[in-house]
Amino acid sequence: MSTAPQERTDGDATPAWQVVAGREVRVKLRDKPFVISFAVLVVLLVAGIVVSSLLAGRPSTSEVALLDPAEQPELAQQEQAQRAEALVEGARASLPAGDRVEVTRAVDVAAAERLVLAGDVDAALLPSGTGGLELVGADDVDGALAAALGQAAQAEALERAAVAAGTSLDDLLAGSTLGERLLDPADVDPLLASALSFAFAFLFYLLAIQFGFAIAQSVVEEKQSRVVEILAASVPLRALLVGKVVANGALALAQVAVLAAVGLTGLAVTGRGDVFAVVGAPVLWFVLFFVLGFLALACVWAVAGSVATRTEDLQSTTTPLLVVLVAVLVVGVNAGGAVLVVASFVPVASTVAMPARLVAGDVAWWEPVVSAGLVLVTAVALVRLGARLYERSLLRTDRRTTVRELLREG
Repeated sequence: MSTAPQERTDGDATPAWQVVAGREVRVKLRDKPFVISFAVLVVLLVAGIVVSSLLAGRPSTSEVALLDPAEQPELAQQEQAQRAEALVEGARASLPAGDRVEVTRAVDVAAAERLVLAGDVDAALLPSGTGGLELVGADDVDGALAAALGQAAQAEALERAAVAAGTSLDDLLAGSTLGERLLDPADVDPLLASALSFAFAFLFYLLAIQFGFAIAQSVVEEKQSRVVEILAASVPLRALLVGKVVANGALALAQVAVLAAVGLTGLAVTGRGDVFAVVGAPVLWFVLFFVLGFLALACVWAVAGSVATRTEDLQSTTTPLLVVLVAVLVVGVNAGGAVLVVASFVPVASTVAMPARLVAGDVAWWEPVVSAGLVLVTAVALVRLGARLYERSLLRTDRRTTVRELLREG
C-alpha cells in the first residue's frame, strides 16, 4: 500500500479499533439467532434452578395397600395383616422429614393386587407363601419405600429374637451403632461440586466455540469477498483484529456475567443461601479465568480465519482449536485428584480446572493467583504471535496459507 492507514477514522476522534468493535457488536445484537439462543440459555438456567429447588424441597408420599385385619377369616391372616400395619408404622419413623406413607385397606389379596395394577397405590404389603410378608408392585417398587419397610422388618425380627432370648432390643444392639467423624469435612456437597464443574466446563466450551468461530468466520468472509482490501486501506490490520477480539470477547463476557448473576440470584431467591455462600467466590474466579482463557484463544481463532481463503476451509483450519476445547471439556467433566491439580496450572485448561478446585475448597490462596498469572502470560504471548500471523496472512487472497509458512517468514 502506498500510504499507511491512520489510527483514527477521518473526521472522527474515535480510535479505529473501537469503530470496528462497535460495528461487530451491532451486527451481533441484530442477529436474531444469536439473541434467541442466549435467551433460551437464560430460560434453561432459570428453569433448572427452579426445578431443582422444587425437587429438593418437595416431600414424597407413597401409598401402600394393606389387608384389613377385620376382613380376614382366619387368625393367622389377621396376625399377618396386623404385622404389616406395624411395619408401615415403623417405616414412617425412618423416612426423611416431610415424606409420608398413606395406607389403603383391601378385603383380600386379589383386591390389593387390583389396586396396584390400577395405579391407585404404589405397592401392596401382603402375606407371602412362606408365612412372611412381601412388597408387591406393578412394574417396579419405589426404592426408598422398600428400604424403609425392609429396615422396619429387620427391627421387628430383632425385637422378637431379643424377647425370645430374654433381653431387650436396646440391650441387644448396645455398642453396635457406628458413629461418623470427619477430620477434613468438605465445604460443599460433592454432587453440587460435580454439577458446578460440569457447568464451568460446558459454558467455556460452548461460548469459546460460539464466539471464537464467529471471529474466524467474520475474518474469512471479509477476505473471501475482498472487503478486507478496502478495510485495510483505511483501518490498520491490527486495529481490525483488536476490534473483532474486543467485540466478541465483550459479548462473551457479558453472557457469562449475566448467566452467573442469574444463577447466583436464583440460588438466593430459592432459599439456597448456604450454596450461594460456597459457590459465589468460585463463580467470580471463573469469570476472570474465562476472560483470560478467551483472550488467549481469540487471536488464534482470528489466525484460523485469516489463513483460509473461503468459508469451507474453516473446517480444517479450526480443527486444532476444537481439539483443545474438547480436551478442556473432558478435563472439566472427568478429571480429579492429581490430574485436576496439574490441569489447574495449565493455561486454558485452568479456566475450568481451577474454579472446579475452588468449589471443592482444597486450594491455597496463592494457587488461583499463580494460575491466573500463567494464563495471562500465555494470553499475551499468543496475542502477540497471533497478531503477527494475522497481519501476514490476511491480504493473501490468492491461496490458502499455512501457519508454518507464516512462521518461517518471521
